[in-house]
Amino acid sequence: MNKLLAALAVGAFAFGSLPALAQDKTQSFILTPGEQARLKTERDAAKAKWAAMTPEEKAATKKAASGKRRSELTTVEEMSMGSGTEYFNAKEGAAATAASKAGPKPDKPTPDQTKDLQKSKGQ
Repeated sequence: MNKLLAALAVGAFAFGSLPALAQDKTQSFILTPGEQARLKTERDAAKAKWAAMTPEEKAATKKAASGKRRSELTTVEEMSMGSGTEYFNAKEGAAATAASKAGPKPDKPTPDQTKDLQKSKGQ
């Protein structure tokens, strides 16, 4: 009984100290007023620059950003972004379907076999 109480006390202490340990490792995302002002001016400058661009420049910028994001994707992410038809060949799919249906069909049991099965199951 004493060992159980000691184990519970140790467990409670261990779980009670976890939030304190986790709190030391988390970052604070609270921005100071100076940082907020700096970020706001940067955003306003970026908006003004975007508004001053021609449609061709905007399209080129979007294309470059899209290419950069695409280059950073993993293979799985890249495959999942497509419609799925890029990797499908209709002729191979038709052949695979025909091959799967060409196998032997199971025979239905005769009435005598059915009665024997029911007797063996106890019905």
